[in-house]
Amino acid sequence: MNDFITEMERAGQAIAEQAEHIRRELAAVDLPAAGLAPIREIGGWAEQQVPQLRQRVAAIAAPVPGILGLFDGGLRPYREASLLTPAEAQRQGTELGKRLLAIDPDEFRLIGPYAPDRIATLLEELAAHQHDAVFTAAFFGALGPAGIRQVTPTLKRLSKDGRPDALLTLGTAFATAITGEAKVPGFAAVRKAVENMKPENAKDMEAFATLLSHGNYPDVWLAQLALPVLRPESGASSSILSGMLNALGNNPAAARLVIGSMAKLSPLPALPTLGLPFGQLPQSPEKWDKRPELVAFLKGFNERAMSSPEMSDAFGRLLAAASGAYDERDGKHSQEAAFFAYTVMTTVDEWRLNDAIKIHLGEIAGAYATEITLGANLNDADMAKESALQVAPGLFEWMSIPGLRGAFRLSPEDTFRFMTTFADGEEARLRLDEGMGRMLFRVLPIVSNAVKSSGNIQPMDSFFKAIGNVRGTELAAAVRVPELKDKQIEDAEKAESLLAGIAMAALGLVHPLSAIPLTWTVLSTGVSVYYTYGRDPKKEAEQLLKSDDAEMLGRRQATAQLLMKQGFAPQVPPAGVIADSNGEFLPFADILKQGMAGQKAFDQWMVDNGMGKGNPLALGELSAQISDSFSGGKDVGFRRWKNYANADLMTD
Repeated sequence: MNDFITEMERAGQAIAEQAEHIRRELAAVDLPAAGLAPIREIGGWAEQQVPQLRQRVAAIAAPVPGILGLFDGGLRPYREASLLTPAEAQRQGTELGKRLLAIDPDEFRLIGPYAPDRIATLLEELAAHQHDAVFTAAFFGALGPAGIRQVTPTLKRLSKDGRPDALLTLGTAFATAITGEAKVPGFAAVRKAVENMKPENAKDMEAFATLLSHGNYPDVWLAQLALPVLRPESGASSSILSGMLNALGNNPAAARLVIGSMAKLSPLPALPTLGLPFGQLPQSPEKWDKRPELVAFLKGFNERAMSSPEMSDAFGRLLAAASGAYDERDGKHSQEAAFFAYTVMTTVDEWRLNDAIKIHLGEIAGAYATEITLGANLNDADMAKESALQVAPGLFEWMSIPGLRGAFRLSPEDTFRFMTTFADGEEARLRLDEGMGRMLFRVLPIVSNAVKSSGNIQPMDSFFKAIGNVRGTELAAAVRVPELKDKQIEDAEKAESLLAGIAMAALGLVHPLSAIPLTWTVLSTGVSVYYTYGRDPKKEAEQLLKSDDAEMLGRRQATAQLLMKQGFAPQVPPAGVIADSNGEFLPFADILKQGMAGQKAFDQWMVDNGMGKGNPLALGELSAQISDSFSGGKDVGFRRWKNYANADLMTD
């Protein structure tokens, strides 16, 4: 669509230029030019379509919030009837801006509607047209630079007083206006004021940084604005810096440009060239020789961010954005994003860290679940190697787990070190676990197909041992927090139960794993944790759920269900006390309510489906094998790092 818009714009300009050239030729020989009118109409029509086409693209392609508030991509629903004509959009946008300016936020009234409610109503109107380039440009043109200085502090107060969408709506609308480049009276002055903001004018910078802290802007344009503000000599306040850091956190390509420039990896591209990736870095990881500069810059900026939790949180968002956590997919990261992520993941344990940054380190971990899994794998040929900016596993080993190949290699030690920087935070671990769930959903079908086609279960066994190692490493990293590390936590299951209890206390009644895909939840948490906190079983089942036998059987049942979804069909379907009226498995807590009869019935179902009968691909045998591999991998990973004696790794 963008290419079509460009061609349409060129067509309109070409028709106008050629029509004018022909008019001059006719005038030179005293011939009438009335016949050119239809041609001019066509050219004018073509040029008029461009703003509307840009509006359509902006409305459809605006980022769509996904799980945990991150942008998962995708397209927005689009209704042609909701798009105003350019003339009507300009009229309504201008009127809305004037109405907003007319409200005194500090006015006193005995009866409503009060100023905050009236402002909220106007913002709802703006939200309905926030992806309309002409409407939004006219709105901001009516506000003018002075109006923006007046409005943004008010909306900032509203955001803190229970109306969090206030600034989001304003910033999204401004991003639409900047990107759409609509030619609307008054908007050029607004854009110029933002582009020319000076550090010495704190009021302007505060207002504009607040405005920019939401929305999806052209990457080079935003980078050019942010760079002078973020430099140490700018003297910008922590709130201004937080606003610009959040702006970059919403715009990952701009974040990579700014960090690259400030760390002297690459100069910024010129402003006319919009949308460039961070392509100035050498394209071969072996030639990236600027990493020391990036390490020093990130560590130094983190020290600056330590001045306030708000700024530390914003800096964490910048790191996650630059690392590709918001705009790229696990297993498909660009070299530029991987370079940043690798640098953070292998050095952040040396930084002083605020709690506010940890959730974003968890986001990076979740975005690089593939690299985390390969790094935590204690059964891989690469485990004795140092971390390196090289694709992993190597050329001849990568088929050991089909579908699992990382942009770089992490050593087990560096994987553990990185996890210790965030694993003591419940919400941060949630981000990693959510990423592990996505990775499992992506890789398991590939591994399953390889097993079914070859008859060799080794790839699946290796995969489940590896993800078990991840869970064990995560738990070992989590129990190193001061209030837990002196407790006698002897195994991974006890660590899991204890940590889930702490998460419940911290996060309230919402199950702390509720956002994680079911496949990872039931495998990783243990049945006592999953059913006690996630399913609220009857009292009589709670004690049974805590037994080691229940943990083993519950994980086997979950694994069997997982494999059945991958096309491993049972010879004997569930029936009797372990099945519902539709022939599907009962929840494991309900099976345990049957007492020994339920456990024996499930054991018999496993045997009926091949467990212990010599066929490794039979559902019962395969379920037992890989669930035990996961459990073993989790225990090994937990014990290795829980008892690790190296002072370099265990220093807080």
